[in-house]
This record gives sequence, C-alpha cells and structure tokens, in this order.
Amino acid sequence: MAPTLYPPARLRPVRNTSGTMIQPTRGLIAHVQVGTGSLFGWFDNAASQVSSHLWLSRNGDFEQYVPFDRRAWAQAAGNPYWISCECEGYDTEDYTPAQITRLAELFRWGMQAFGWKGELADSPNGYGLGTHRMGGQAWGGHSCPGDLRAARRRDILSLALGSDRGAASDPRDRYAGRPTLREGARGADVVELQNALNIIFGHEAPTGDPNRIDPDGGYGPRTTARVASLQRYASPWFGRIPDDGICGPNTWRKIGYILTGMNRTV
Repeated sequence: MAPTLYPPARLRPVRNTSGTMIQPTRGLIAHVQVGTGSLFGWFDNAASQVSSHLWLSRNGDFEQYVPFDRRAWAQAAGNPYWISCECEGYDTEDYTPAQITRLAELFRWGMQAFGWKGELADSPNGYGLGTHRMGGQAWGGHSCPGDLRAARRRDILSLALGSDRGAASDPRDRYAGRPTLREGARGADVVELQNALNIIFGHEAPTGDPNRIDPDGGYGPRTTARVASLQRYASPWFGRIPDDGICGPNTWRKIGYILTGMNRTV
C-alpha cells in the first residue's frame, strides 16, 4: 500500500479536501505560494476553496495538509492525478537552496514510494515533475510557478536522480542502511538507538533519572515503548510516523533528522 504521509512533514490536517486520488499518481506539481508564512489557516478555511498536499517553507520545512490518497484543491482538473506542494515565496524570485534540496528529496522519495518517473512533465498527460501552468485553462489558467522556478525543475530532477551519491554527506541521513531492530534484538546498533532516544527525550544523566533507558544493547519492552513514543512525537524536524515500536528505516531517518535539528551526535 502506498504511503499517505511524507515522513519529514509536520502533519496539520485541513478541511479543504474531497474525493480520492486516481492511483498511481502521475507525479509532483510544485506551486508558488505568492506570499509568506504557513498556509494552514487559509487551507483550513472552507471559504477559501483551496488546499495542497504539502507546503514547503523557505527554510526547507514541510507541512502536510492533505494525505496523499485524498485530493487537494490545488490545480482544478489535475487534482485527482498529481501530488501538490505549495512553496513559500513569489513567482518573481528563485527557490532558496534549501527548497531546491527539499524538493529533490521529496521527488526522490516519490519515485520510490509511488513509482514516479524520473523525468520532466510539460503536459497533464505526462509523468514526473510538472508545473501548474502546463494544465492551461482546465487547471485554472495560471502562470504558476513563474519562469525562474519552472526552469529550476531540471536542477531539482538532477539532484533527485543523483542524490544517492551525496546521501552520506547529509547528517540527517547518518543512519541510512541501519538494520531494522525490534524487541529481542541485541548489539551495538541497539546501544546507538538507546543513546539517541535518551538524548532526544532529555534523559542523558547517568544516574538519578528513572526515565533514562540503560544503553545495555538489549531491545526490551522499555526500548520498544520509547521507540513508539518517538514515532508519535511531532518534532519540529520530522512529523509523526506509525507507532509500532519497531526501529525501521523511517524511524532511523527520523532520529537522524531530530539529532541534526538539535545539533547533537551520539
């Protein structure tokens, strides 16, 4: 089953959504906000009649408003087919470097999660990384996202297709390739996990803290419960994920994002 949420995004559900997406989705439409600040309030206002699946700030932070199996109201006739992401800023200015990087990461994730084609789309019948304006009047007759941002698609796609080579240099991906751990596991990876959990939840003191997990390398019930708490934790750097108490790739990735946001290492 395809995922309905983007793990790094802060989940903020809005009411402006209806109907289901036609699967598989064709790709990603990166819109321009023509403004600044979170769009949650506007997209949660029934009178606005607009929304998008995601919003990306200039600093590279995502908010998710609509799950990917539901239609956002971003591009009219294109709503059932394309995932939409509003990007903070104006159509007369370029993306920030952080936005380019985050859009590339999102598109790369979409290629893995949804099977998006690694190509540019210039027609509603295409696949890959498209633009709002390619839909013409059927999509509202907009010029979004403007010439500067539309021209950046090739850079975003190139980064998405080649990002494997640079993944290890990004501290947020420090735990890429770690094994999936669950109750009963033992070893150095469990110790790393337990120390990371103590840092994230502020239980580093070696004595006097009953909530500290002893980094003994044994994945027991306390570690399982703390992993589930981490998965439920809507941090500023990575949103909620399913809380099964198992430390798999998304949980390791969330740990990397949070430690990087805290400017901490284990």
